[in-house]
Amino acid sequence: MRKTINQPVSVSGVGLHTGVKSTMTFKPAEDGIHFVRTDIPGSLPIKADLNHVGSTLRGTNLKNDTAEVWTVEHVLSALNALGITDATVEMDGPEPPVTDGSASVYTQHLQQAGLRELTGDLPLLTLKQPVCYSCGPITYSAEPADKLTITFIYEHKHPLVGRQEYTVVFDTEHYLEQIARARTFGFEEELAFLKAHGLAKGGSLENAVVVGKDKFLNELRYADELVRHKILDLVGDFSLTGKRLGNLKITCHMGGHKHNVLFARLLVANSEEK
Repeated sequence: MRKTINQPVSVSGVGLHTGVKSTMTFKPAEDGIHFVRTDIPGSLPIKADLNHVGSTLRGTNLKNDTAEVWTVEHVLSALNALGITDATVEMDGPEPPVTDGSASVYTQHLQQAGLRELTGDLPLLTLKQPVCYSCGPITYSAEPADKLTITFIYEHKHPLVGRQEYTVVFDTEHYLEQIARARTFGFEEELAFLKAHGLAKGGSLENAVVVGKDKFLNELRYADELVRHKILDLVGDFSLTGKRLGNLKITCHMGGHKHNVLFARLLVANSEEK
């Protein structure tokens, strides 16, 4: 069933890349997921779907002719995992509060707001045959299965990372237990470059895992926290299909926001919608 929240709930803090303070308020709705920039007079709601992806630079950014919101994948991930299909997300700044770099603060607030069912259901995205996508070393595949699982393989030349692989049965319970607390991450050697290009201004050891030259600069929540966060991002990006994923086996190797969106479009194009 379609779901929304019972009452408004707010989260405040700084944006990961902009470093700008903002308050984000989730409100009940019955017309899908929309972001609203309350700091821009006359701006129109931005629908959270594939048609409104403006860019995928270090995050998933949505826009319309009147406004833009940055780095919304963690918010979308939390909404998707809780089965919330309809909500208005008001923001008085360009980027959601990064909180601790995961989705857990969002899921906690949304659960506290309470959920209620709406009339109708999301279309179900199913496949009759496997769908594959590749771009160099990056690969995605999805095929019919008896349950919905997501497998991610993340590899990096850094010796502290190497190869990480994780599979989760995607439902609310498993997401909250295994994925929601996994934080965004970056490499110490990249920080100067990112800040020089106007990114990661709000990043700190309080909201991101930082991989140093020979050690992690903060304590990990999971030994494989990096790959779990990759799944968190993918869950958010796939919500832009506007459909509920059916029983599929989804496997991704080395993907990111740009390719998550491209593969999501491919899934929609090949869907046997029900």
